[in-house]
Amino acid sequence: MTQDYTNVNRYKVRPESIDLQQDPVAEEEPLLIQLRQQEKSQVFSLTMRTPGYDKELTYGLLFSEGVIADKNDIESIEYLTDSSQDPENILEVRLNDSLSIDLSRFERHHASYSGCGLCGKTSLQALELKQSKAFKPVDFKLDNALVEQLKMLLAKQPLFSLTGGVHAAGLIYLQNGQLDIDNSPFYEDVGRHNALDKLIGHELIKTDIKQSGLLVLSGRIGFELVQKAIMAGFSVIVALGAPSHLAIRAANQFDVALIGFAKDKSFNLYTSHRDLIAE
Repeated sequence: MTQDYTNVNRYKVRPESIDLQQDPVAEEEPLLIQLRQQEKSQVFSLTMRTPGYDKELTYGLLFSEGVIADKNDIESIEYLTDSSQDPENILEVRLNDSLSIDLSRFERHHASYSGCGLCGKTSLQALELKQSKAFKPVDFKLDNALVEQLKMLLAKQPLFSLTGGVHAAGLIYLQNGQLDIDNSPFYEDVGRHNALDKLIGHELIKTDIKQSGLLVLSGRIGFELVQKAIMAGFSVIVALGAPSHLAIRAANQFDVALIGFAKDKSFNLYTSHRDLIAE
């Protein structure tokens, strides 16, 4: 049975004392994803992640990488229980036979460690962005009070509250012009890319990514996160951290509203979406 945190011993060092205490820390384990179609199989990815919601992570990763177009392209996802290695860390994805794909193009192992994202891909052109889902417009005004509410919501995520060592990604649904925070999905992981992939996988499985909402991210905004948002059709990104220049370029190119540094009752809008900001 996997778990998302472990209690460890650590010393609390103060000027007046050194005390041995226990501290919960986030788990980090490798996940090997192997693709199979008919009698052929190929390793697709080795990623470091927080155990749990591996199915959502896999759906989201394969979708955002353009391997699948919808959930029906996957026939099944199973752990390889007969493996001599840790069976909870190896997943086999059986692709639908009708899916046209060349497995040999994944011969180079696609290693994406916790903070890495899409390693080795350095330009907008090399990534060959292809928007897979139509953008879902957000008919809602953003202001400092809302951003502060989103920030507090992220801080209350259970694993982060316990360990302080994970990232979170959430989609705040919009229902009849109101934010439906209570029913909106959030996922946590040691890797910010994994957290977003889990969220996208959830949406792909549950709603075919048809819900409109605000994509909320707990950390900085790298280009890879914007690319995943574009693939999923999310039109507004609100993050606590700073964006990279390439992330801003990608957001502008695909008309995604990009908000960063959402903290201290203020935020920065990095794209030309002044109409989204409440007066």
